[in-house]
Amino acid sequence: MRKDKINKSIHLEHSCLKYPLPPEFLKELSEELHFMNEYPSGGYYRALSNKLAEYVGVTPESILPTNGSDEVIESVTRAFGSQLILIPVPTFSQYEVSAKRNGFHHQLVPCLQDYHYQLNYSEQDLKKASLIWICNPNNPTGSSIARDEIKKILAITSGSAIVAVDECNYEYLGESVVDLIQEYPNLVISRSFSKNFGLAGFRLGFAVSSTRNIAKIAYYCQHFRVNKMAEMAGIKVLKYLAYFQGIWEEIARVRDQFINGLQQMGIMVFSSRANFVLADFVSLENTKKVWQYLRKEGVYTFAAWGEEFSGLDEHYIRFTISNQQEMDYVLTLLERFQKEN
Repeated sequence: MRKDKINKSIHLEHSCLKYPLPPEFLKELSEELHFMNEYPSGGYYRALSNKLAEYVGVTPESILPTNGSDEVIESVTRAFGSQLILIPVPTFSQYEVSAKRNGFHHQLVPCLQDYHYQLNYSEQDLKKASLIWICNPNNPTGSSIARDEIKKILAITSGSAIVAVDECNYEYLGESVVDLIQEYPNLVISRSFSKNFGLAGFRLGFAVSSTRNIAKIAYYCQHFRVNKMAEMAGIKVLKYLAYFQGIWEEIARVRDQFINGLQQMGIMVFSSRANFVLADFVSLENTKKVWQYLRKEGVYTFAAWGEEFSGLDEHYIRFTISNQQEMDYVLTLLERFQKEN
């Protein structure tokens, strides 16, 4: 573990990819700048949808490209959330933010007990709802949701509610329910290019569902919602899948080593299947000290009291996983903090 200070800020807040993009991809994409005087495809973005469908394993009609996964959340909320929205907390805040923005009735359902995250929806609540959110793996705990649990909820709510499964960290989890969209017409899946393919700045995401649901979601989207560079980036980046698969494997290795380092220091941490780790620093007072200590050393993280999460107690900090050198440095700082305090 290196002890010397890294001479740059380390940003471990947003869970976007912290690794460089393939040089060949950047060169290829730069050629598209010559066509920025043209509009993007618009509508269903057929060329992009074809590529995404091939990657996901569905028909192009089951794909809706969007302005990031946030637009999926907003459009799905507007399309299906008018009765009751169930949100499993702690989780990503945008489900709740979107419900509030649209004035929709929503219910936060506690799903964390004794450091174990598990969906805690009652059958009674499921039957009242028109929209149910599931984040898999969950943000911010990184916990995975069992496929059978999702299928159970889909079966209970079939014909009465949409079950929206946020799979923005699918590439780290390696498990999906996308193959169930024909069996369960009430299933909608959200995906992103930010956390896995390093395109966070382009704001590119997409929804996967039945053609009927896709048409209803699209009604609440702008026609030219994906800009031309983002459109071309999504088409071209999948050619470099092998490059990114190597990065995902490396992130998983560094993540598990970082978790082990925290545990050796006696810090409670969740077992994660994503590219981030949630650590418990016991009290709000101590958590603020740790967070401020790291910021003073140029390490920026997400604290539980910020706007990123819904229903998370204030004694947690989430760390996005970067490279080995930077995560080792974070462990060094935390060790130093413990000795000084």
